Amino acid sequence: MSQVTFSRARSEEQRAQRREAILAAAAEMLADTRVADLSLNELARRVGLAKSNVLRYFESREAVLLELYGREFAAWLDALEARLDALTARTAESLAAAVADTAAERPVFAELCAAAPGILEHNISGPVARDYKRTLLGHVARLGTLASPWIGDDPEGVLVFVGTVTLGIGGIWSTCRLSPGMAEAYRLDPELSAFRVDFRESLEILLVTVIRGLRAA
Repeated sequence: MSQVTFSRARSEEQRAQRREAILAAAAEMLADTRVADLSLNELARRVGLAKSNVLRYFESREAVLLELYGREFAAWLDALEARLDALTARTAESLAAAVADTAAERPVFAELCAAAPGILEHNISGPVARDYKRTLLGHVARLGTLASPWIGDDPEGVLVFVGTVTLGIGGIWSTCRLSPGMAEAYRLDPELSAFRVDFRESLEILLVTVIRGLRAA
């Protein structure tokens, strides 16, 4: 558990440590908690701070999670780049598998990706929203650069690919994260299993289709 060990942050270094502790605690919580269920009160308790003290460092719960999302996105891109560098074949299947594998290995990233448009982009100020979007622009530009040896450098094609990846990760992850009621329904009625979606497999299938289309265009 990430907790601060000093009662008051008196230096820039200690303030930075508190920010890091808050972000680390949020990441730990998302290992088994959905964004919608992560409360600022519980986050503050995990860190060992009062809620008002957490708000000294981040203006809202959403601001915490947006910064965490930016970091998780960057870490995912690092993992994807390493995977792509190891590939010997530049096929649609190899790129799609690399994206799907690395995304499936990072459930916190996938959860934040799913929550970003509908939840996290609300309850934030203009400056926080601006900084988040600028960070996101940098990440999607890097994703396009990483994928260009497979899909070409046509701006429209890169935009289609990047949009498919981000929307695909978020949308498919949302579908895969079953509520307790839906999980119970599938248990009670096995015929409903056709509606269950495997995150990694579904993302790979989607991306193979899109990449083939871009390469054929």
